Amino acid sequence: MLYHLIYFSQSDKLMHDGNLLDILTRVKTLNRNHEITGMLLYMEGRFFSQIEGRFMQVLEGREQSVKDVFERIKNDKRHHDIIVLKQSPILTRSFASWSMGFKSINLEACKALPGYFNLDDDFLKSEELQQSDLPLNFLKSFYKINKKP
Repeated sequence: MLYHLIYFSQSDKLMHDGNLLDILTRVKTLNRNHEITGMLLYMEGRFFSQIEGRFMQVLEGREQSVKDVFERIKNDKRHHDIIVLKQSPILTRSFASWSMGFKSINLEACKALPGYFNLDDDFLKSEELQQSDLPLNFLKSFYKINKKP
């Protein structure tokens, strides 16, 4: 059975290109080994009163593989305050051609994208968000733009 899990987390520090490239290289290898596809988004900007980085990621694959990879992700010291936005069985993959798509973007630029939703902590923890497909649709917007024919 195919499964997906979408989470949001706060970066331990502001990430530079080298940090992000290191994460992406490791993630792609791990995901290929577990037949996981998905999308990782890094957003940097003013959240509340300070500049910080945040991650949003969707993992899709066999349920146990997704859960195993997510356990490793939860133990990664480069981020904290992990919020699972959604997890459920799926019929098909949304990111079938990406072992892990990636985009780094400024929060202000993010707000102008189709499907953007409020990223404050209360909304991220709300049942309304968990019942919706907002996070998945937002991440899929990057896939649609960058998908190779």
